Amino acid sequence: MPPVPPSASMSLAEALGLALSLYENGRLTESGEVCRAILRSLPDQAEAACLLGTVEAALGRTAEGLRLFRTAIALKPDFPDAHRNAALLEQDRPDRAARLHRRILALDPTDGAAYHALALLHGRMGDEDAALAVLRQGIGRAPGHIPLRELHAAAHERAAVRALARNDPEGIAAACAEALRGLADAPVSVALYEGLERLVRLALLAGRPDLAMALLAIKDRYDFPALPVSATDRFPLRLLGFADWCAAAGFRHALWTPPVQTLPAALSLGQPDWLRTHLDGLARLGAEPVGVALDAGVEVVQGFYVKDNYESFVLAGRQAMLRETTATVLKNGCVPLVGVTPGAVSAVFRLPRPLYRTVDLDQPVLFLPSTPNYWHFLIDVLPRLMVRERVPETRDLPLLLFDVRGYQREMLELAGIPPDRILDARALVGPDVTQVHYRLARAAVPSAVSYPAAYRWLRERLLPLRRPRSHTRSGGARLYLSRRGSAPKHRIANDEAVAALLAGHGFETVQPERLGVLETIERIADAEIVVAPVGAATGNQVFLPPGGTWIHLHNPDFFHPQSPWNPQMGTQVPMLGRFRHLAGDFTDEPDSRPADLLARLDVPVHIDLDALDRLVGEVL
Repeated sequence: MPPVPPSASMSLAEALGLALSLYENGRLTESGEVCRAILRSLPDQAEAACLLGTVEAALGRTAEGLRLFRTAIALKPDFPDAHRNAALLEQDRPDRAARLHRRILALDPTDGAAYHALALLHGRMGDEDAALAVLRQGIGRAPGHIPLRELHAAAHERAAVRALARNDPEGIAAACAEALRGLADAPVSVALYEGLERLVRLALLAGRPDLAMALLAIKDRYDFPALPVSATDRFPLRLLGFADWCAAAGFRHALWTPPVQTLPAALSLGQPDWLRTHLDGLARLGAEPVGVALDAGVEVVQGFYVKDNYESFVLAGRQAMLRETTATVLKNGCVPLVGVTPGAVSAVFRLPRPLYRTVDLDQPVLFLPSTPNYWHFLIDVLPRLMVRERVPETRDLPLLLFDVRGYQREMLELAGIPPDRILDARALVGPDVTQVHYRLARAAVPSAVSYPAAYRWLRERLLPLRRPRSHTRSGGARLYLSRRGSAPKHRIANDEAVAALLAGHGFETVQPERLGVLETIERIADAEIVVAPVGAATGNQVFLPPGGTWIHLHNPDFFHPQSPWNPQMGTQVPMLGRFRHLAGDFTDEPDSRPADLLARLDVPVHIDLDALDRLVGEVL
């Protein structure tokens, strides 16, 4: 296409407009020709020189572009665009670029982009104090510039982290307070939002819960935009283990050490290193006492949904929360517990009152946390009923749970709970309520039960309930627990092919969701070998007979030295005795795979049939 020269009848404004239009449409050479034609007629035309410099820089001729920008500045010293463009080409000389941005700010003290760029340059030159000073000034003079706000918050977060490293609580607090000043009236921004919880945590580590709650109030504007700030209660909490929690609240309580599942003396032999590191922890877990708080006045915030598990937060006097584990990390925008410090020592709690249905109960109840997940209910919740066998005054208390499922009622009945002693909060609040705030005047609150104690209690309590074999379904001693009828999580993409291969080895395919609880226990207890994808049904591994083998099928995130799942799996699978596993391959495209581990559980995996055939052959 031939060049487009400016017409002799064109005004200067029309010629510059033509050059700019050509540039914006990618026709760089033609845009440059128009600019040169203007400069031949008007050599002192700064706008044409600046635009030509932009064209030259876009064509890779940076030296010529920089010369033209300097020419434009000489022709028109108060030309911010020329200064800004020259600064971009001077990035490898940050001192020169900084001088150019300071000239821009002298021309326009409200130019947020110039403050942003100047702060970045000071950071590159290693002068964090100067960068922070520029950011403070910029926030005051250009409050509507969001990238500047984001940089301001991130810089003060880094300053707080540096103060934390040198054990300087006052420095942490000062940095958090400065970040708060920059965030106070900021509009919504993803980057600002993501930094808020980290700043809340840093404020708590500085011993400044007031700052933490002020930062949380900003986060609440994003999480609950329909609610006025005054509609949400916010308060700092200490997170305490069971005995300390009872002592801090002044609750009468009982403690005892339950018997634990016996672990083989040679348990660590043949185990990979990543698993062996957790074996010593099993003995520590088994030695931990369990207990129950009695006649306790508590608040329980329940119904926050994390993947397939409801979260229950048990509060005493809004000063202390019963801590289940020191390793829990809660992730989601609207979670009530925010800013959990390392080791789960403290946090800030929020309760948006209009979103929760409040239930006041004055009658004595035995409170159990709730979950719609089979695994968590069986392993984490049901063993807490051992308190009824240990502390007589809890034996006749009604059980308070939320949204009790059919299989859970069967589990509770097997554990000796009559149906008329189950108080389902769903019946109190209605079918459409998912978030409940209980105020319990006289609750018995059992502590969590460690896996070694939970496994033994489940075996001793439920295995004797098996019916004579003549009353059970017929079936072999080799089972494949298929998830083909379950939720997408942990799905095996080639499930039917896996079932067909296993059938050749004498396996029966079973869909656990079609079985009753007692029937499931009976089938597992009679099994020689079970193959199952990681998932809710693997909670039944606790009922595997001595000498039985369990084979986990799983995605590549599990069972390797760097797996983030190691703490969870490493404290469970050793108790099986004979345990094997096989990783499948994700079936999605790597570029589209979610980074979040929980989200990756929804990606189906393909199992290598030859590898599975070899593994089953070895076991058999």
